[in-house]
Amino acid sequence: MLYQRPDFIARLKRRLRQNRLLAPFIGCPYPAPRWNKCVRRVLEYCEDDATILDLGSGIRRRSPNIINLEIEPGAQVDVVADGHLLPFKDDSFDAIISEAVLEHVRSPSLIVAEMYRVLKPGGIVCVAVPFLQGYHASPHDYQRWTLPGIVELFAAFAEVESGACAGPTASLHWIFREYVGILYSFGSLVFGKFISLIVGWITFPLLLLDWMLLWNPNAHILASAVYYLGKKPSLEPE
Repeated sequence: MLYQRPDFIARLKRRLRQNRLLAPFIGCPYPAPRWNKCVRRVLEYCEDDATILDLGSGIRRRSPNIINLEIEPGAQVDVVADGHLLPFKDDSFDAIISEAVLEHVRSPSLIVAEMYRVLKPGGIVCVAVPFLQGYHASPHDYQRWTLPGIVELFAAFAEVESGACAGPTASLHWIFREYVGILYSFGSLVFGKFISLIVGWITFPLLLLDWMLLWNPNAHILASAVYYLGKKPSLEPE
């Protein structure tokens, strides 16, 4: 039946995300203070005339000098393209930001190779990916990464820093709300997602624990998501 199909859920979620009024209510906003701080540092580090790519931007614009790229048209989207084959020349960008994108692509290594290609020497890459999260197709969902795994994926870059960006409480919260949703879904995916969302908002205050836990150096062991900040090697030693 149509309402049972995951691709229907994915299409519905994409439509809701494009609505500024409804977008905040389709999911639980998990706190990611270290990731947000990392992105702010990248934006502050770049000059006003720097060219920055947000690969998989959604409907937000992080900064006026950012080029937003998505796989389909939408509000604030500047370029519609597939990240496996970016429509830019070599050495085009000073920085690339990508949040919660690589789990949805068929070949993450090819995406990373494209990031490397279009970054200028010395350019910055700033990426967040899931580790312990439930399945969330948009429209597909293929993989997860440990912290060493994402570092290895970006081995061609020089690592600046990496760590947990959505903490252990977020992992527990996500699994718990999805578990309750499945338990009381009566086989309906839509109904299960609705229950999951309600449970998520009711238990949302628990996520405040992650503001403390995220600063624990071992938080990545049970992190909901991890991040990586790296630099493309310069042509000449700095």
